[in-house]
Amino acid sequence: MKLDRKFLTTLFFCLFYLTSVFAIDFKKSDIKIIGNKSISKETILNYIDSKKDILSTEDLNSFQKKLFETSFFSKVEFKLSGNEVSIYLTENPLIEFLFIQGLEKRDDLKKAIENIISLKENNIFSETLLNNDSKAIYKLLSDVGYFKSLVDYKVNKLSNGRVNIFFDILLNQQFFVKNIFFVGDKKISTSALKSVIATKESSWLDFINSSAVPSVDKINYDISSLKTFYLKNGYYDVQIANGSIDLIDENYVNVIFAINAGNKYVFAKSTINNKAISLKDKDLLLVSKKIKTIEKEDYNPDKINTLLKFFTDYFDDNAIAANIDYTLNKKSIDTFEIIFEISDTIEKRFVNNIKVKGNDITEETVIRNKLYFSEGDLFSQSNIAKSLDALKALNFFKKVNLELEDVKNSSNVNVNVLVEEQPTGEVSAGAGYGSEGAVINFSLNEKNFLGKGMSVKSSMLLGTQKVLGNVSLINPDFTDNGNSLKGSFFVSKYTYDNAGYENKVIGSDISTSYEALKNVRIESGLAIDLDTIKSQESASTSIKSREGDYLTTKLFYNVFNDRRNRKFEPTSGYTAGFGQGFATLASDIPYVTNSLFGSAYKQLGDEFVGTAKFKIKSINSLNDKDVKLSDRIFLSDSELRGFVYRGVGPKLSNEYVGGNYSYSTNFSTTVPNGLPDSWGTKSNIFLDVANIWGSDFPVDSDSNTIRSSAGVGFQWVSPMGPISFTYAEPISKHSTDGVENFNFKLGGIF
Repeated sequence: MKLDRKFLTTLFFCLFYLTSVFAIDFKKSDIKIIGNKSISKETILNYIDSKKDILSTEDLNSFQKKLFETSFFSKVEFKLSGNEVSIYLTENPLIEFLFIQGLEKRDDLKKAIENIISLKENNIFSETLLNNDSKAIYKLLSDVGYFKSLVDYKVNKLSNGRVNIFFDILLNQQFFVKNIFFVGDKKISTSALKSVIATKESSWLDFINSSAVPSVDKINYDISSLKTFYLKNGYYDVQIANGSIDLIDENYVNVIFAINAGNKYVFAKSTINNKAISLKDKDLLLVSKKIKTIEKEDYNPDKINTLLKFFTDYFDDNAIAANIDYTLNKKSIDTFEIIFEISDTIEKRFVNNIKVKGNDITEETVIRNKLYFSEGDLFSQSNIAKSLDALKALNFFKKVNLELEDVKNSSNVNVNVLVEEQPTGEVSAGAGYGSEGAVINFSLNEKNFLGKGMSVKSSMLLGTQKVLGNVSLINPDFTDNGNSLKGSFFVSKYTYDNAGYENKVIGSDISTSYEALKNVRIESGLAIDLDTIKSQESASTSIKSREGDYLTTKLFYNVFNDRRNRKFEPTSGYTAGFGQGFATLASDIPYVTNSLFGSAYKQLGDEFVGTAKFKIKSINSLNDKDVKLSDRIFLSDSELRGFVYRGVGPKLSNEYVGGNYSYSTNFSTTVPNGLPDSWGTKSNIFLDVANIWGSDFPVDSDSNTIRSSAGVGFQWVSPMGPISFTYAEPISKHSTDGVENFNFKLGGIF
């Protein structure tokens, strides 16, 4: 009678089990490996627990399972003889060649498949991996819209014991999303819901935009995004059963989301259950006032998380050993009571050791100076987060991580600062055209000079009306306590054909800044320059009378308060500051300057961020001489758009000579433009209000007319670099003002 394989396998395991009952022990060194050709004995034995010297039959069972899981072997059998174990193996064959057929005209898909499959040439073959790879290929094709494609495979065994693998792919028509429907009790407008999801309806941009290609993974992601969106809008009970893909013809599908929004909830009441002895009355009062701010507002988990983060940071910053948590109680079908629980922590934690790893170029001091803690400080999660942000802001590292490690027999922690460095040198070039004519510029910048965290930059700008050159050095932490040092040397040449003169300047400045208070920095410095004014024959007598060389030595300071949520593209917070400059000592024309400036940011919706900025400036001579031409105030094209630069303000004949005073106010908000987020575009609408007045010159006109304009702006991070343009239309102006509606700039880094 012929025994089948199934019976023999069952018999083997029965015998193996009976043997294990007797718990035969043996040494790892007594194991013999038989049948391995490509895989070494050492590699095989690594699958046995290396910490054990004496093994049992139970260990063999686990060992056998691990060997099968590797997919290296088609057969694994054990034979026991006394205290010796023989392991008989049959290796899966190696892959000679792997062919992907049917994608001869789609190299992109072929490369994508090659990247995701496990089977590789000269690697071990297994049926399991083959089946998995076949499924992975089909999923990839489905994810890019090829739903009805077929994936087949075959294995050819070769005489040398190897195999060739063939994947045969029949690529069908690619599908796109025709319509997106939201059905059920959705409560929120369709346009708002469409703006949340990654899946988009088909358009003329399909050839470069994959958002209109349907996929199951993308729809599952969209369901999660929709749920989050509903929760943020107060719909606590929202249910989104599914998102389905319905084929409507050979090219298009409809995507349908079934939604049951439920009722919108509000925070009707907030209470505090304080059990923390460490919390003082003044702290509890602050917590209570802060919590009251969300009462009567729509339910939003982000509001709760923002409160919790505020309290956690407050406790950390003030060394309060307390925890805060919350519970929600439904009071009715549309109201919540939120209860905050405050309790003492068991014990305080301190920072034990700090280790910095991965900094081959950057000096450790540079990294440590960006940490908001040191050895022996009270451990603060807030300080960990702020330190992480500060290190990322350096732009010296590809990856940054702060790893916490518990100290044995202690509640204290060690902090490992793990960094992966990246190139910090930068070469950039750009071009632009505006009211000052055409310009091209070049620059070289090393942001981490000699690994000391210093920035060294040189730049040159060549234009039809100006030539600029600059070399600067910035040490952001030259005293190891947050004080910065900046120095620069510059040359410039401006030609003003309308005014009939040329202005050359050579100069240098040096300044330092430090944090006087939290979020408040003070900068002070010294600037020296030599200014040469040369008039043309077309210049007026007034301009010609001001020819000559002028030496200026200026002391200056600025105070800057930064309360933005982030430095780049802020969505909340504000800035405020003021400054003065005093050109007195050894200056040919002494003067004093004053400036007051600020900005505010507010999130107005998912795609709208409002910004308001203001700036007030003045310059006044301290003797009977008027302020030199190069120091007089003009409104820049960012302060007043829609007007020609140096085309507004006091005027002598046909020459704009600048003013002694100016103010500008700018209002703007970002707006959606319908383009994919991956394109890196931004659009905005704006309103500018500004004026410039006052002159030491005997001017013909010094209008007090308020200038204003409104327009639109567009920015795009293109493959050639950042591109921006604005179109502005003056609302109010003086009859003599120069108007320029369109402004375009192009720049890039390569």
